[in-house]
Amino acid sequence: MPDPSQERTDLPPPAEYRTKVDIATDQLRSWILHGQLQHGERLDQTKLAAALNVSRMPLRQALLRLAEEGLIQASPHRSAVVMGLTRAELEDVYQARRAMEGILAELGCERRTDTCMKAMERALQEQERALARNNLKRWVDLDRDFHFSLYRAAGLQRSYEITEQLRMSSDRYIRHYASYRTGAADSLAEHREILQLCQAGDTGGIREATERHVLRGLETLRQLISGGDE
Repeated sequence: MPDPSQERTDLPPPAEYRTKVDIATDQLRSWILHGQLQHGERLDQTKLAAALNVSRMPLRQALLRLAEEGLIQASPHRSAVVMGLTRAELEDVYQARRAMEGILAELGCERRTDTCMKAMERALQEQERALARNNLKRWVDLDRDFHFSLYRAAGLQRSYEITEQLRMSSDRYIRHYASYRTGAADSLAEHREILQLCQAGDTGGIREATERHVLRGLETLRQLISGGDE
């Protein structure tokens, strides 16, 4: 058993401690997921280093992390390129989301609290305002807040974390869906249905509605992504 008087040196750093690599990775990821860096765009490391106020070394490390996440393609002696949307990834991520989010929505509804309900109501109201202002970046962020307020109430920490990762992989797809015709408005209508089911405590109904909500996005995105892998 460890001696409590001995200082531990093998523990991870505190969550608030972030290196330049962490900061650069998070910012680049956000730019990709929200469309500031477009699919197929070649990444100019000199310009990115200046924009991020970092040297080339932490930038390269950040790019390697994003390559491991599948967001960019990085090859030795060649420019890194933002990965395009692929049909295979779309199917993989959305089918996993359908299963995980259906489970978390059902259990979250069963274990909902006043705090959970108020957070969902607030996110939905703010999302409606974001749509009225055509602020898609804000809309996507609030979409995540709406759903994860419910999923958090389920109390399944590992499942919640896995679903967070799936959602992170989905954000750029969700932005495409929201900007396509009436995608954002349709999604808001489904959010209102999910909120009403949660208020009524209809656990079976909310699981079905959540799975249908994810699959509707998948069906629309299948139409937007043409010709297999890009």
